[in-house]
Parts: sequence; C-alpha cells; structure tokens
Amino acid sequence: MPDPVAASLRLAPEALTRPFSAEQFAFSTTNDLEPFRGVLGQERAVEALQFGVAMPRPGYNVFVMGEPGTGRFSFVKRYLKAEGKRLQTPSDWVYVNNFDEPREPRAVELAPGSANTFIADIGALIDNLVVTFPAVFEHPSYQQKKSAIDRAFNQRYDRALDIIERASLEKDVALYRDSSNVAFTPMSDGKALDEAEFAQLPEAERERFHNDIAELEERLNEELASLPQWKRESNNQLRQLNEETITLALQPLLGPLSEKYSENAEVCAYLQAMQVHLLRTVVEQLVDDSKVDAVARKMLEEQLSPSLVVGHSVNGGAPVVFEPHPTYDNLFGRIEYSTDQGALYTNYRQLRPGALHRANGGFLILEAEKMLGEPFVWDALKRALQSRKLKMESPLGELGRIATVTLTPQMIPLQVKVIIIGARQLYYALQDHDPDFQEMFRVLVDFDEEIPMHDESLEQFAQLLKTRTSEEGMAPLTADAVARLATYSARLAENQKRLSARIGDLFQLVSEADFIRHLANDEMTDVGHIERALKAKATRTGRVSARILDDMLAGIILIDTEGAAVGKCNGLTVLEVGDSAFGVPARISATVYPGAAGSSISSARSTLASRFTPRA
Repeated sequence: MPDPVAASLRLAPEALTRPFSAEQFAFSTTNDLEPFRGVLGQERAVEALQFGVAMPRPGYNVFVMGEPGTGRFSFVKRYLKAEGKRLQTPSDWVYVNNFDEPREPRAVELAPGSANTFIADIGALIDNLVVTFPAVFEHPSYQQKKSAIDRAFNQRYDRALDIIERASLEKDVALYRDSSNVAFTPMSDGKALDEAEFAQLPEAERERFHNDIAELEERLNEELASLPQWKRESNNQLRQLNEETITLALQPLLGPLSEKYSENAEVCAYLQAMQVHLLRTVVEQLVDDSKVDAVARKMLEEQLSPSLVVGHSVNGGAPVVFEPHPTYDNLFGRIEYSTDQGALYTNYRQLRPGALHRANGGFLILEAEKMLGEPFVWDALKRALQSRKLKMESPLGELGRIATVTLTPQMIPLQVKVIIIGARQLYYALQDHDPDFQEMFRVLVDFDEEIPMHDESLEQFAQLLKTRTSEEGMAPLTADAVARLATYSARLAENQKRLSARIGDLFQLVSEADFIRHLANDEMTDVGHIERALKAKATRTGRVSARILDDMLAGIILIDTEGAAVGKCNGLTVLEVGDSAFGVPARISATVYPGAAGSSISSARSTLASRFTPRA
C-alpha cells in the first residue's frame, strides 16, 4: 500500500524547474527590442549609488559590494562616466622648479586644458633664450659699455703705475710690468743692470739702490692699496651692465607670458622667480662658447620646463579613473632617479603622477581585494582622504630605507570620490576592524544576487540580452532562446520566483551558444544552440559527477535503491566542484541505544557518495 505521506511529498519532474515559453515575450527576435542601459533588478543599489555620487560632503565615499558577475563593475563605471560628463572639468596641475629650494618643487594650478599650452609656452621661451644668448652680449652696444668699464679700471691702474714710474726714473730705477707682475731694476747710464753688473757696483751704491727700491715698493703698495676696491667697483659695474642687458633681453620674452597668465598668481610668481634665476645663471650657462645650443637647451629644460602632473580636455568633464593594479606608486605617484657615475640623483622633472592625480576632481574606482593586498596603500589612502591633500613621497622614506637625496613636492589639494568594489566579507571585516572605515565610506551600494521575477524584469532581461549581443557583435536571439536563458537564470538562482543576478554566467553561455551558431552558419541564435552549449559545458566540467555515478554502478559506493531497512534512508545532496553543480545520493542512518539514566540516545550519520562538502 502506498505511503500517503510520501505520496503527498512527491514532486512531479516538471515541478522541479521553472519553464518559460516564447509566448511570454512580445517579440520574435531581440532585434525588435530597445537596448537596456540600466542594471537588472538592482533598484536599491542604483538609488544608493546615485546618492553617494551626488552627496558633496567629505566622507561619503562609496563601497560597492556583491558577488562578481552581477554587473556591479560595468554599471558603476558606465554610470560614473555619464555623471562625469555633466560635472565641471577639474584644474590642470604641473610641478615647477623651486629655484630657492630645488628639493621642494612647487605645484601650480592651471585652468582646465591649459597645462600643455603652458608647457609649450615655456618651451618656446627656452628656444628664444638659446637664440638670444649669447648673441645679446656680442652686440656692439654691449661691447662698447663693457670696454668702457675695462678701460676705466685700466686707466686708474695705469695712472698709479705712472706716478711710481716717474719717481723711479728720478732714482735711476726702471719699472717693468706685465699682465700680472710689477718689478724694479737698477739702471746705470739709462741701461738696466743685470745681476753680474749690479754685483760689481760699490757697496754704498748697491745699498742706495736697495733703499730706493724698498722705498719705491712701499710707494707702489700705497698707490695700489685701492686696487681691490677698483676691481670690485669694476666687477659691480660689469654685473650691473650684464643684469641690465639680460633684463632688457628678457623683457620681450617674459613680458607676453606675464600678460597672458596675469590672472594666475602662481604662474606670475614662477615667471618672476625664473627671471631672478636667469639673472644669476644666464652668463655662466649661455655665454660659454664651449656649450653648443643643444647642451644649453637641455640645461634650460632641466631647470625651467614644467613637469606635467595632469592635463584635461577643456570640456571633458570630471575624470573617471579605474586603477586595475593599485600599488602605492600607481596610486600616489613616484619619484624616479637617474644615475651619474654610480650616484643617484633626481629633480622635479622626474616626478611621475599616479591614479589619484588623474582622478582628482572626479572619481577613482578600486577593487578592494587588490588594494588591500598591496603594502602601505590602505593607510596612505585613508590619510589622503582625511587630510584632502595629495602627497607624493616614497613609502620607504619613513622606514629609513632611502639612502639618497629625495624630493618633497608641494602637496596638491585632493577632491575625489573613491568607489571601492569588493565582496561582502571584506566590507564587514573592514567595518569590524577599522574604525576609520565607516567614517570615510558612508555609502553602501549592495548588489543583490537574485532578482524578483515579474513581467517588467523579464522584459528588461530580454533587453539586456539585446544590448550585450549588439555590443559584442553577436547574432540576435530568438524568443525561444531568450525563454531557455530565463529558465537557466532561474536555475542559477535556485528559486522559481527569481532570476539570477549573475549576469556574467549568463553572458558566458550566450557567447558559447553564439560560437555554436557560427559553426552551424545560422543567422539567429535559437534554443537548440543554447541547449548544445549547456550540454557541452556539462560535458567539459562533468568528470567528477560521472566518476561518482560509475562508482555507484560498479558497487564501490553502496547506495541501495530497493527494499527496506531499519534506521536507514536515502537522501540527496548537491555538490559544487568549481563551476559544476550536481546531485549525489547519500545514505542517512540512525542508531538508537539506552542511556545511563534509562533514556535513549540516538545518533545519526550520513554517508555521502563523495568526500565533497554538500551545499546548503
């Protein structure tokens, strides 16, 4: 006699799935549908993301959590790009030389889209400097003024020597001078005496010559006592002449730039500092005949040309930057070094920006798992968000691991919205273990793994398939194919009233079915292509399930399917191995025996058909 309880619990095979038919859809192929640009069944997540992006207050950064394949990354990126186009384009930034302290480069803020123009203007200025100098010092006007200064010094020097020379001739002493020395020599009958002739003179006369020459040397020292002062005055006059000449030559070069950037105080200050620097260095750097134009230009570039940090197009909107490899250097930038005879050196032109520089004024997307796996990154990101300043430095500097001179660039104001995408476990772990996390990431965007099934979601489901096949260049799907995909999605959700939000798995199946369609030279992807793709996938990943079935048929795994036994029954468990899921029967047995106080104690155990952990 049949067991009434078992009969009431028995399910018909058709009750184990949620079938869909083409009649449920008001189209014949997906070509008849409009594209779907949203995210399927994630209204709560969409509203949270909209709030987080629109909220201007600090601390409202966004954490997007959910399982991979739910469309979270693609939707976030697409939404941010659309929002970024409506926002204001942020400023451009460059680093320039700090002539007073080269180890501390200055950051200069420029209007959007003008950084490359500013760099080109400085490049044109350098070209003009190379052409202007040393030509301006070869001009006849400069040479005449320089000769007048030299002549005035020489005249004062010559007048002093003339006085001494006349006094020496009165004492029969000749004065000899060359470019650097002045000497006295005794004379007799108008002829200078050599050492042999001088030694033959009477001792009294030699003594007189010694006394006269000593007196003349003393008078010479008195007359030339002001020589250092004359030299200083001459050098000062020459320096003043050079500065006037350089200033006059720089005015037509720097004047137009100062006028062009008159509204930017930082640029004007840099141009003024550049002029002071050139007044000090242009003579030794550009008036050296041994330096060719290429060498001189290279030297000027290393000192004057700005280093680009970030540049935007004029109407590009707010940037959206995704950093797939969030190392410290890739996020915060780095200071590069060059070698010269084994020694390391660097300057402001070797500063390399990071993703935060490019995303400043916009949005930065990071993957939580990758970011937290990189040393120093999480703490540095928190410091930057808290201080709202972007500092470029080596993380090893604080540990004392850098054995060379480095740079301390001026910090740049940071205004960025950080969107971190990660798993639920990571979100809750950060909440529990990092007290700063909740203060900085106040917006949670939670992508559900399942979608409630109703007519609107089915229509959006079909529109989403239309969008994906069009973007990927795949053939359109028939209504029967869409119905089979809906059944597959419900199976993934393990719920007949819901669809799976794992859109990635669904698109993978569509791609494989489209490949089968291409091999068959069919125009449309139909239900037959979907079935063959599912069967091919089951074959590829079915080694373990087939092995278990073979072991049961061979009697290695003992599962009785006929007869009756006391304290034993058969059950069914679902195992997951990689991306393969399959059912396996299991033997459940119970043992009953009396306890110490007269009560019975029972235990149950389950003998599975494999060693894998059953899925709940």
